Amino acid sequence: MEEIVYHTNYELEDNYWWFVARNEILGRIIEEKTDLKQEDTALDVGCGTGGTMKYFSSRFDMLGLDMSPIALDYCRKRGLTKLYSCTFDEFPKDIPLKAITMFDVIEHIEDDRGFVKTAFDLLPVGGWLIATVPALQSLWSSHDVVHKHFRRYEQLQFNRMLEITGFRIEYSSYFNSFLLPLALIRRFTDKFFHNGNKSEAPVDAVSPLLNKIFRKIFSAEKTFLPRITFPFGLSLITVARKGKI
Repeated sequence: MEEIVYHTNYELEDNYWWFVARNEILGRIIEEKTDLKQEDTALDVGCGTGGTMKYFSSRFDMLGLDMSPIALDYCRKRGLTKLYSCTFDEFPKDIPLKAITMFDVIEHIEDDRGFVKTAFDLLPVGGWLIATVPALQSLWSSHDVVHKHFRRYEQLQFNRMLEITGFRIEYSSYFNSFLLPLALIRRFTDKFFHNGNKSEAPVDAVSPLLNKIFRKIFSAEKTFLPRITFPFGLSLITVARKGKI
């Protein structure tokens, strides 16, 4: 990612509607769709500036991995210490993991299948992979360019990749669905009035009132998502497991 993304994320992760609501949704899904317990160790791959890792550190024994010194410095400012500065395939094989999380990470990796295979090899039988990715290639925009994405994913495409690697899909759904109409309008106006400007800010600035409204709308999805699936959305979440217990 561009350096400005790390600075922006650190400043906004604790209060910005998208980060806050997404953590609430992820927490609910993980609670209801996995058997993870507080003593279990989870590795947050691509932990970035540590906002999500910090959120889950009270629920599990969270480790963080990132190649960016800037990101890891921000993690330390949050009081996070169990950090690894290395590539994914360099992560120590002797550390017992119960889960690997990849929250909006895989889209940054050119060899996404090889990346997922590394997760499969690190996990024990019965271990969990929880991943989110941006959804629907048709929604590609300058936002994806700024964040250096290689692609957005269709649900069948993404889950098939995980299954080919060896994972069993336990739950999968699109999410950030309630705000999709607004996102479509935004992308339409950007395309026709800004001519695909690639220098946009990493995160759209919103007023405190809009921040509160968007957070309530987005976080409302956690009431439904663990029990049902959405057929469309700006993002995709998949909970997968390695083999059988």
